[in-house]
Amino acid sequence: MQSFRYATPQIAIHWLAAALIFFLLITGTLVLADLPNTAEKLDNLRIHMILGSLAGVFIVARIFMRKRKPAPPPVKGEKMARIGHMALNLAILLLVFSGVVLALQSDTFSAVFGSGALPEDFMAFTPRKIHGFASRVAMGLIALHVLAALYHQFIVKDKLLSRMGLGKR
Repeated sequence: MQSFRYATPQIAIHWLAAALIFFLLITGTLVLADLPNTAEKLDNLRIHMILGSLAGVFIVARIFMRKRKPAPPPVKGEKMARIGHMALNLAILLLVFSGVVLALQSDTFSAVFGSGALPEDFMAFTPRKIHGFASRVAMGLIALHVLAALYHQFIVKDKLLSRMGLGKR
């Protein structure tokens, strides 16, 4: 395989976005979903909302950088990889969008960043249902993404992970 490595900013944003998204999916699913909508939940929601917004910015930045930087040489399964990356990006952007719409509809911005109150039940809002569904889709797509990268690295042995700064080229 031809030696190719993404630009350092692309690699940095990829791994920062990955870490943020992993944190957000785990804490959103295992912490926020189970907390009652009381004042104790506000700090957790504030962190979730700020980091979720940052993850969305990182994904948009990655998309723009991918369009401006040189494209990597094709690999086995290139069409599936493109579809997978597009689906993953869309799932994350849907999470951000549904989270923002939920915060607006439920007046959560006022509660988290002002003096308002949280709604009794977030599930009463359609964007919350979309947010939950999109989080499950994102988890599945991330699992496929990781499995595909490991397949390329250890089965195909095309050193694909070196593109993202892992291993030797």
